[in-house]
Amino acid sequence: MREFIKSLTVVAAVLGALAFGVAGAGAAPADEMAAADTLKLDLDACLARAAGTAPALQAATAAIDEAAAIEHEARARTLPVLGAGGAYQYTTEHMQKQVTMGPGLPSLSLEFGDGHVADLNLGLALPVYTGGELSHAAAAAAAGSRAASLREGSARLDLSRNVRQAFCVALARRDQLQATDLAVTRLRRHLAIVTNARKAGAATEEACLRAEVRLNQASQQRRLAAAACDSAGLVLGRLVGKPGAAVHPLGDAAATLLPAGADAGTTPRADLAALAAEHDRQVELAASARGRLRPRVLADVRAHYARPGVDLLANDWMGYGTMGVSVDWPLWDGGARAARSSQAAARARWLEAQQRDLGEAVATAAATTGSALAAARDQEAGADERARLQSRLLAMVEGRYAQQSATETEYLDAQDELTQAELELALARARVRLAETAWLWTQGR
Repeated sequence: MREFIKSLTVVAAVLGALAFGVAGAGAAPADEMAAADTLKLDLDACLARAAGTAPALQAATAAIDEAAAIEHEARARTLPVLGAGGAYQYTTEHMQKQVTMGPGLPSLSLEFGDGHVADLNLGLALPVYTGGELSHAAAAAAAGSRAASLREGSARLDLSRNVRQAFCVALARRDQLQATDLAVTRLRRHLAIVTNARKAGAATEEACLRAEVRLNQASQQRRLAAAACDSAGLVLGRLVGKPGAAVHPLGDAAATLLPAGADAGTTPRADLAALAAEHDRQVELAASARGRLRPRVLADVRAHYARPGVDLLANDWMGYGTMGVSVDWPLWDGGARAARSSQAAARARWLEAQQRDLGEAVATAAATTGSALAAARDQEAGADERARLQSRLLAMVEGRYAQQSATETEYLDAQDELTQAELELALARARVRLAETAWLWTQGR
C-alpha cells in the first residue's frame, strides 16, 4: 500500500514539475544536448536496458535463488540421511576371566578383546514420524520460493512504470525545448528584419528594443528548458543503467503507450499474488510449529564392519547390522512452541489484511486512472486545437505586419502565444502518457 501511495505521489510531482516548465522553461545550445556521446533510445530499448541492469531486479533474482535453496534444504530434511562413520578406541585394560573346570580338568583363560576397538559403519537415519513438522516446513519453503518469484515480477512491474514515467517526462522536456528553440529562431529572424528596416528608416528604435527584449526572454526560457531536458535525461539514464549520463528519448510524444487490445482484460498482479503466497507460507509455518508439539520418531539402520564386533572372544574383524528406533517428545517448554505457532498465525492474518487492502487500493486506482486518462485526452485535444489556431493566427498577424496593418506588440504577442500553446501541448501530451502509464500499472502491465 505504501508503494502504491508513493507511486501516485511521484506522478503528481512529475506533473507539477512539467507545469513549472511551461511557466518558465529555457535551453542551453541544442548542439550541447545532441552531443556525439549522448545515448538516444526508444521506449522498448529503455525497458530492455533497465530490465538488464536494475539493482532492484538483481536483488530480487538473488532472493529467488536464496528461496530456492531454502526450499531444497527443507525438502531434503524429509528424506532419509545416508551417512558413513568410523571410530577407534584403545583401552589400557580389558576383561579377562579364568574359568576352573573342576578337579583333574584343565582351567580355561578367557580374554574379551585386547583393548583395541575399531568400527566402520554405513547407515540410514529415517524420520519415521515428525508430527507434520518437516512436511509443513517444506510446504512453507515452497510457498516462500513462489513469493520470491512473484516479488521479482512486482519489482519488474514497478520498474516498467518508473521507466515509462521517466521516458514520458523526457519526451515532454524534449518537445518543450524544441518549442522554445523555434521561438528563439522566429524572434531572431524577426529582430534581423526589424533591424534592417530601422537602418532603412522603415522601423523605429522602440520596435527594435521590443523585439530584442522578447528575444532575451525567449533565450532565458530556452536555457531553462535545456536544463530541464538534461535533468530528465539524467533521471532516465540512471534507470537504464547509465548513471551520470543523460539519455534522450526517441519517439513521438503523441503516440499512445497502450498496446492494441489493451482493454481486453487485466493481467494478474504479481504484488497481490506475492502477498497471497507469503500468507500461505506463514500458515504452513504455523502448522510446522504445531507439529513440534507431537512426538518425533526416528529410525536408524546401520551396517558395521568392526573389530572385535559382537564376538569379543574371537577378537577379529567382522560384519554385522544394527537397527534402532528413538522417540523424542518434549512435554513442557514453557509454551515456546505454541508461541512460535501463534506468531506465524498472526503474521498470516496480517498478510491477509494487507492483501485485501492493496487489492482495494488497486481497484480504486484503476477506476480513477481511467477517469484521469479520459480527462487528459480531452485536455490534449483542446491543447492541440489551440496550438493549430495559434499557428494560423501568427500567420495572419505576420501577413498584416508585412502590410504594416499590425503593430509590433501584436506580432510579438502572437509569437509568445504560439510558444505558450506549444509548451502547453507538450504538457498535455505528457499528462496523457503518464495517465496511460498509471493505468497500465494498475492493470499489472
